[in-house]
Amino acid sequence: MLLLIQVVLCIVLVVIVGTWLSRSADILAEKTGLGRTLVGAILLAGVTSLPELATGISAVAVFNAPDLAAGGIFGSCLFNLFILALLDIVTGPEPLFQRAHISHGLAAGLGSILLGIAAAGMLLAQSNYNLTLGWVGIPSILLFVVYFQSTRIIAQFERRRRAEVLEVEAEVFQYEHIKRQQAYLMFGLLSAAIVVLGVWLAFLGDRVAAVTGLGESFIGALLLAATTSLPEVVAGLAAIRLNAVDLAVSNIFGSNIFNMAILGVYDIAYFRGDLWSHISSVHIFTAIVALIMTSVAIVGLIYRAVRPSRLYISWDGLSLIALYIGGMYIIYRS
Repeated sequence: MLLLIQVVLCIVLVVIVGTWLSRSADILAEKTGLGRTLVGAILLAGVTSLPELATGISAVAVFNAPDLAAGGIFGSCLFNLFILALLDIVTGPEPLFQRAHISHGLAAGLGSILLGIAAAGMLLAQSNYNLTLGWVGIPSILLFVVYFQSTRIIAQFERRRRAEVLEVEAEVFQYEHIKRQQAYLMFGLLSAAIVVLGVWLAFLGDRVAAVTGLGESFIGALLLAATTSLPEVVAGLAAIRLNAVDLAVSNIFGSNIFNMAILGVYDIAYFRGDLWSHISSVHIFTAIVALIMTSVAIVGLIYRAVRPSRLYISWDGLSLIALYIGGMYIIYRS
């Protein structure tokens, strides 16, 4: 009973702080001139993904559970893409991908490259091709290189796109009454709060997992992923209420990019050997499902399908839900 009370209290606090954090990110996007897409893909995505980093490092360094940590990362990627379907339901009469800018396909595509590198690393490790530099796997090094290159590409692209937009139309300011220093301080404090709450929630989720007695890989892919991804859910829903669709969508794709870099950090923190050879082969399947779901999202951004009559979700959202549920079922059966 005490555990349930703690879980409910933590979730309530995450909802409150996550809502404020999303508004703070929107204010920061205006004050810095970076725009919602760039702030969402890099700053907000990094903050909301930090709980995965903290819980995963403790899993590999303290509890010697690299498979649990990897399951949390890949499961988080799946859950993040599932969030897009949830946002599509609450976005209003117009589908999510019709309201979002097509430029999000860039971050989604870069995320697919990182997922492909991770899947290849696991496949090579399963085939006893353990490519390492010291104790760190070569796939981890590639993940770092591609991640930093991805953030640079996204930043350059968004600055160029934003400059083109401002040449055509004047920028609308919503938060002129807030000073830039206040925006920085607010975002910093709320970021620290959401990280602490996210780590606490993941700890509670781990305790719930121990009580249920489910398998380790399934726990990592579902329960741990869902708890550590709750900040993304709350931030996304709050961004939709602020009519900041680009902030919500970029946060999802940016979080998946950041998650792949986190996997490389896990490898550095795992001193007992090659991390990739200690990851269950089922996560290759998880990475492939995440790749397929990302491809569906890219198609949705480009095709911009309308919603079927009498439904509150587009075909893209329905496909994401079906892929997520199907993937989780197969992981559980494995």
